[in-house]
Order: sequence, then C-alpha cells, then structure tokens
Amino acid sequence: MKVIVKVAVWVLGIIGVMAVALVALVWWWLRPLDHTVPHGDECLDQPQGEYERCWDILVPDGVGTEVPLLLDLHGYSGSKTQQRGLSGFEEIAAREGFIIAWPQGIQRSWNAGGVQWLSANEAPEVPGQGCCGTAIFEEIDDVAFVRDMVAQLMRQYSIDSKRVYVTGLSNGCAMAQRLAAEASDVFAGAVCMSMYLLSDVPASYAPIPVMEVHGTADTVVDYQEGKWNGAIKNLEHWRIRNGCVGESEVVWYEGGHELLRATECTNGADVALLSVLEAGHFPYKGRFLELNTSEMAWSFLKETTRR
Repeated sequence: MKVIVKVAVWVLGIIGVMAVALVALVWWWLRPLDHTVPHGDECLDQPQGEYERCWDILVPDGVGTEVPLLLDLHGYSGSKTQQRGLSGFEEIAAREGFIIAWPQGIQRSWNAGGVQWLSANEAPEVPGQGCCGTAIFEEIDDVAFVRDMVAQLMRQYSIDSKRVYVTGLSNGCAMAQRLAAEASDVFAGAVCMSMYLLSDVPASYAPIPVMEVHGTADTVVDYQEGKWNGAIKNLEHWRIRNGCVGESEVVWYEGGHELLRATECTNGADVALLSVLEAGHFPYKGRFLELNTSEMAWSFLKETTRR
C-alpha cells in the first residue's frame, strides 16, 4: 500500500511539474510584446506613433534584380516567427528567388477592419464583423504601416514594383484582403488562408487577383456562411468587385479538394477559392495535410503583374 501511495504521489508530482511548465510555455508564447523598441531584422525608419514597426526578412543568396516581394502576415495571437515556420513560403522564396518578409502586428493583431466584438457570444448582435484585438481597438493604421514598409523595402532592395504580393493566415488573411482593396496601387495580387474580407472596398480600387484558401472543417472561421460571410459568399463578393463576366467554375479537383476560379475579369484579375477537404484553420502542408496550398498560392500569384 505504501508503495502505491508513493507512486501516486510521484505521478501527481510529475503531472504538476508538467502543468506548470505548460502554463509557463503558453504565457511565454502569448506574452505581451514591447513594440516601443526594435524587434525584428528591420524596422521602419520612422516609428508609427509610439510603436516601432518591424519585420523579419529573407533575401535569398544570389537573388537577382527586379525580383518579386511577398509579405506573409501572421494570424491573431501569432507572430512573425510563428508564421515564418508555419506557412512554408520561406522554402518557396529560396527556390524561386524572390524576397519575402514577415511583419509583426501590434500585440499579435492586425486592424483588418469591420466592427470588433468583445466576445464570441456578442458577435451575432453587433452590426458588422471585425478582427482583431489591440490593433482594431486602438485603430492602428496597418494599411499605412504596410505601405511605408513596402516603400522602404523598395528603396533598400531591387524589387519589381509590379510584382509585390501579400498572403497571410486568419486575421492576417483578412488584412491581406484589406490591403488588396485599399492598396491595389501597391499590390499585384493576394492569396491568403482562412478568413474573409471585413472592410469596405473603396472607389479607388483597381481590380487585382485574389484567392482565398479555406478548410471545410474550419471551426474557428466557418467555411459556411454564418457568423462570418462564408467562403463562397466571399468569393462572389470579389468576383463582382473584379467585374468578372463568367461564373466561378471548378478548374481543378483532387482528393476532394477543389479550386473554383472566376475568369474574364477587369484587368485580368481572376478570383479563386481553394476549398481544402476536412482541413481546419491552418490549411498548410504538414498540418495534417499533404496538399501544398502554399505552392498553389504562389502559382496563382506569379501569373500576374500589377497593371
């Protein structure tokens, strides 16, 4: 009996230590970031108010001149470091010879527009949808930050101004679509994962190609219309905005995954939706998924230049 008690105490002790370690790891992972000091490979020459706006960057060895630039935006509660390790675009950039940068949102968030609610239960009662966190509550001008970031990178590196692209995950996907809408004079195309356009499209918008990638089993941002617009409604919104004459058609199908694409659009700005069967909120290869959605995203982007 004494042996059993000792073993039980030992097991409980180990569980306790593991629980404390897990809490500490979660706290470290989600700890508040100090944006008043530099925190990346590079930062804007001038702070944005009280904040240093920074990013990590990869310039592949032997990169040529007038190369594309891709921005890869993290999701809400994420970071540039996490997104860099998650999305798989770093390997593509190294192989294809383009520059890629991972900017950091204020307190792990982007002001992607819309109305922010305080809790998930409140969401259906408010007029509009918004995302996310500190950036939207403090009305951080992330569109201005990204514009300044791209302008600075173009002064520092040999970048083709007609081949600047944006991608992102979740909150970063909504931000990527906001940039497509509000900075179509900067970006040639946008492809992103697991979120929808939440902001208005201004009259100044000049159609650019947009593709969204969404897992059909996403429980964070539903694939079907509900609290959010839904993947099909988001596709149709962009199809109308881009003046596409044809209806969306299935142009690729494999293993239950399918690519819907609308063509004959203004400026040649096709619109697409890649539906990933049974994928969750992180539809990247390696996240219980064999399909390389990042490769498909890059194939879509590199077809186009800004007109």
